[in-house]
Amino acid sequence: MPTPPKTSRVEIIAAAGNLLSRHGVDALTMQAVADSVGVRAPSLYKHFADRSALLREVEQAAVAELEKVIQTAAKPKDDRGALKSIANAFRRFAREHPSQYNLIFTLQAGDADSQSARRRALHPVLQRLESCLGNPELAFLRARVLTAFLHGFVSMETAGAFKLGGNIDHAFAAGLDLILA
Repeated sequence: MPTPPKTSRVEIIAAAGNLLSRHGVDALTMQAVADSVGVRAPSLYKHFADRSALLREVEQAAVAELEKVIQTAAKPKDDRGALKSIANAFRRFAREHPSQYNLIFTLQAGDADSQSARRRALHPVLQRLESCLGNPELAFLRARVLTAFLHGFVSMETAGAFKLGGNIDHAFAAGLDLILA
């Protein structure tokens, strides 16, 4: 009778996510993950073909977490209020989880599961934009503009690039108002 596994895919992905949070993507090695879950590194290959496959799963977990954040933020009844709430939640997620956020925007696995996860995460934004614009194609274009603004702003903010003074929160609110106008 084979021995039972000492760890699971879920535990491995969680451990990899914790390593990513604490030490960044470069520290996420198969050996480090194996040490975190208490197995030898070769045991991980029973669950993942290689580090890239594990990173894709960690990315999908990060996208799923961002989706929860966006879903929760999309509660206001009016579209504009919901979009502002989503934008602020997106910014908070990026600031609180910089390594996961960076992984979402740098790895961008192209497989069908990853693309589907990204579409689910974006759905509340598209739904609210379509509701206020009345046009799905225009909503998609505006969602791209909104995402570009949010990503650019939070990337600059987390990198400490806003050094010319002024209130960054006010700048974010003003930019968001401009995009949503």
